[in-house]
Amino acid sequence: MSEPRPEIRRTGLGVSPGISFGRAYLIGRDTLKAPRHHIEPDDVDTELARLHKAIALSDKQLAKIKEKLASENESDYHIITAHQMMLHDEHLVGAAVEYIKENSINAEWGLRRAVDDIRAVFDSIEDPYLRERKSDVEFVFERVLRNLLGRETGPLAPPPDAVVVAYDLSPADTAQLHKAAVSGLITDAGGKTSHTAIIARAHEIPAVVGLEDITEVVETDDFLVIDGATGVVIVNPSAATVAEYREEQRRQVAAGMHLHSMKDLPARLRDGVDIQLLANIDGPDEIDAALDYGAVGIGLYRTEYLYMTGEALPDEEKHYQTTLKLLEKMKGRPATIRTFDLGADKLAKFVEEADLDEANPALGLRSVRLCLNDIGRELFRAQLRGLLRASAHGPIKLMFPMISGISELRAVKAIVDDIKIELRTKGQDFDEQIKLGIMIEMPSAALTADLLSRECDFFSIGTNDLIQYTMAVDRVNEYVSYLYEPLHPSILRLVGMVAEAARAANIPVTVCGEMAGEPMIAAVLIGLGIRELSMSAVSIPEVKDVIRQMAVADAERLITKVKTVSTAAEVRAIVSAYMFAISAPPKKPS
Repeated sequence: MSEPRPEIRRTGLGVSPGISFGRAYLIGRDTLKAPRHHIEPDDVDTELARLHKAIALSDKQLAKIKEKLASENESDYHIITAHQMMLHDEHLVGAAVEYIKENSINAEWGLRRAVDDIRAVFDSIEDPYLRERKSDVEFVFERVLRNLLGRETGPLAPPPDAVVVAYDLSPADTAQLHKAAVSGLITDAGGKTSHTAIIARAHEIPAVVGLEDITEVVETDDFLVIDGATGVVIVNPSAATVAEYREEQRRQVAAGMHLHSMKDLPARLRDGVDIQLLANIDGPDEIDAALDYGAVGIGLYRTEYLYMTGEALPDEEKHYQTTLKLLEKMKGRPATIRTFDLGADKLAKFVEEADLDEANPALGLRSVRLCLNDIGRELFRAQLRGLLRASAHGPIKLMFPMISGISELRAVKAIVDDIKIELRTKGQDFDEQIKLGIMIEMPSAALTADLLSRECDFFSIGTNDLIQYTMAVDRVNEYVSYLYEPLHPSILRLVGMVAEAARAANIPVTVCGEMAGEPMIAAVLIGLGIRELSMSAVSIPEVKDVIRQMAVADAERLITKVKTVSTAAEVRAIVSAYMFAISAPPKKPS
């Protein structure tokens, strides 16, 4: 009898929390070799026909997958659509065609050379998120290559409760794996922004990526434990290890049940002050989940995803109908709709076609700047017409992103006034008193919040960009990500300044960046005067639990103490001590 294999522990990047147990289901990295040979000039047309036939078949396969996903998860749907767009991209297909024609080579070789050119461009990009997108090109290439070679394998079919182990997973594979009821995903490659991570989080499948060589360590049917929060993967765990993680899993499930049991309770501080907990969403299909987590409204509805699906650009009617669907699901609850925030890493086809060639797109023609530019102005006006018409049917507020100062605010308000005149002329109803607000995402806006507060109806502090632009740091850049610190004194001062300006002008202010969804930071924001928090829906129960344990006076004392120190580390230590104190069980009388 063979000796039992020893327990092996590996640590990667935990990208989707939760503990899972299961037998390993290995997906081999069946790297197909693209055959390379020269062809006779008379055979060029035959090779081009093969290429176009394989692309058409790939498109049809992705459309079939997308059709199955359409009613389930909008993010998955958009990712598959992006792959379909690549199938028709001139940089890929056009380049492959040119290679075949000019060099008299077979279709597989021409496609491989075109893909290698694109990969070289991605490799030179500094932004890790964009650099990681080169895997999308490779996934598309592999699908077309399989069809060229007649080697399409069909959907993955792991047994229920298996842990899928792979070098990497294509979006199409990952999006379908949750249907197979897999218990977890682990991969050699990938990062926090890889599609495996994004889709695993969306479907609440525990996942660890970036394990480098886990496919070489694990054998099919090995028993695995994975911790998607800490990134720990244990191969062949001992009985003691399994018992330890079973207990932790029970604790997490019990904590989750406790949090969910508070769904209908108010986020009320111990001294009776209510905090509004709202959800950030990308489309109407996410509303049911947001309400189930206890959201009392939508604090940020990102409309840019309507522009990123690869279909026809959304027109006035599309915005109108989508917003009606939102209002129908909200049943009278409030919703704040942000006009499209495109540019930088969020590209729509019309932005790509403009070929801006910006050296630093994060500081370039993006967001409201794009809306006020000739490139995006008519699309912006069409969106406003649709949103204003929808406002006649329910409570919505309009919010403009990345406003840098009064001039931009006045410019967008002038367009809104112009659209209102158009609608009145046509006899179309809209909410004459619709509220107009702005995102505070740049230091220039925070520093002039007192001026801006006089000319808009509400503020929403987008802390993700506010931190990025204040600290001059790219949060996904591994070399400087340590500087992305929400508790830096400068950030707290800016948030406090905006809250004070809003209070003086008697307008509401919401925090809707990732800071809002961090339970540890809730007391800090409340102490700074924030009474509305908008976050990813899954964060609401935990934030609510913390809020119900504190009082305004305690939070204000915390801020007084925080203001006496000079570094983010010192602030975090003070806040951690406060959180420990409010969560500790009361002492029994002696």
